[in-house]
Amino acid sequence: MKGRYPALLALAITLPLLAACGGGGGGSTGATQYVTGGTFVMDLGSDPGGVNPYKSTGGLNRQIYAFAYDTLVGRGTDGRPVPQLATSWKVSTTSVTYTIRTGVKCDDGTALKPSDIAADFTYIEDPKTLSPWVQFSIPIQYTATADDAAGTVTITSTTPFGTLLQGAGAVPVMCPAGLKNMAGLDHTSAGTGPYRITDYVASDHYTLQARDGYNWGPGGASISTPGMPKTVRINFAANESTMANQLVSGQINAAQITGPDRARLDGAGFKRFDVPVIVGEVNFNEAAGRLFSDDQLRLAAASALNRAELAPVSTSNQGKLANNLIVEAPVQCPGDEVTGALPSFDPAKANQMLDAAGWTRSGGGVRQKNGRPLSAKVIYQTGAPQTASAAELIGQQLAAVGIGTNLVGLTNAAFLQDLYETADFDIYYSAINVDFPYMMTTFFGGAIPPKGGRNAGAISNPDFEGLSAQAAASPAEQSCPLWKQAHQALLKRADVIPISAGDRPFYTSKATLQTVGLFAVPTSIRLLK
Repeated sequence: MKGRYPALLALAITLPLLAACGGGGGGSTGATQYVTGGTFVMDLGSDPGGVNPYKSTGGLNRQIYAFAYDTLVGRGTDGRPVPQLATSWKVSTTSVTYTIRTGVKCDDGTALKPSDIAADFTYIEDPKTLSPWVQFSIPIQYTATADDAAGTVTITSTTPFGTLLQGAGAVPVMCPAGLKNMAGLDHTSAGTGPYRITDYVASDHYTLQARDGYNWGPGGASISTPGMPKTVRINFAANESTMANQLVSGQINAAQITGPDRARLDGAGFKRFDVPVIVGEVNFNEAAGRLFSDDQLRLAAASALNRAELAPVSTSNQGKLANNLIVEAPVQCPGDEVTGALPSFDPAKANQMLDAAGWTRSGGGVRQKNGRPLSAKVIYQTGAPQTASAAELIGQQLAAVGIGTNLVGLTNAAFLQDLYETADFDIYYSAINVDFPYMMTTFFGGAIPPKGGRNAGAISNPDFEGLSAQAAASPAEQSCPLWKQAHQALLKRADVIPISAGDRPFYTSKATLQTVGLFAVPTSIRLLK
């Protein structure tokens, strides 16, 4: 989806974490020598455009605005919620009450009140200002109330939701000044996070400055901790080779490299932090009037695709076949969901299905039906050579059974525009990476983009939706059998074809960091001498 594995859709995306670049004097803790007042430079594959947190859940966008906005709870390395703006919480089957940390300040200096947080939740649910975060993180009807005197915010759902604590806790908290000026937040910030956005140049960079006095990060993280950068600069690079060259030459301090360029970085003195991800998936546009609204065409396409050949190509021989729709560590519901559910590679069966559906073929070319060619527009993100190679191989495998393709490589911004605005595609090759199973319902069901959702494929799978509803209402620790059945309902209909899984490594120099899920934690970054 950019200059790396194409995995941006879900929130999912991880960004390069970087290193120390110049600036300031040094400090030390024990044997570790830290840089103070330094600049941390991050390369991203492309400019995601606006970073208003209530307009986008895209991975690149999220990594940028994570520096400027806090959440009620964080996520520990074991997957469990940890305090952030909320110091504690009480949970029932239909509500969660968060006790809010005192002394939290917005980046304009005003104090954050519980009622400000409740106003955020009311705003994002209002049909007039509906945010994709609702479907993505709290996909149920709810009300938000606050008690400023008691220091609490309560989210109450109309139906049981087993991960309400985590879902509501993941929504970025915006300050009142932001709600009053939503139109001005595409390239600025109005949060309580450790940094604030101070500069943006389209297609070039974002700059963020540390906020003095910030000491309410996850686990009490503070901006005054030795090694925390004073300035963060997020640059946009054209492709992975460019990022690798800049890392080696010292122009940047870290980058995320997933393709063949990682070979020259491994063992060359760079720190490496691996993040497991889904690398490649084939997804269909099932909207009325599109080719793959026909179930039989999707099943035929699934039978035409040789995942065993596609997996090594899509990962530059660094990954494996995907056997689960979610691989982000720690995986809530591990295990093989694919075997026995997804149609197996069988070109003969694909040809039989297409013949039976009336798609005729002569001379080994593209099939036709009533004068209409069986040709699909396939979109993918440019930047990583292995992504383009995988798209080309998909085209070849589909062509072998008479399905023509028009392969279109797009920048990140253009790709998202096709998905969420124009819907001008038949297949998109990408990957959806999420933290929790319930988040899949946003992309494989529910509202389509024009109605505030993220169901770009216009998928309507009653079995998936019914099983997902049962799973979402169950306690998280008891829900996995239902989530597996729900995901297999998608696979049986070929609503999605998982191809490959692998690691998305962060390479850093003169810096260290931690990742949780798909993202680098801004308060974990330390600049080293």
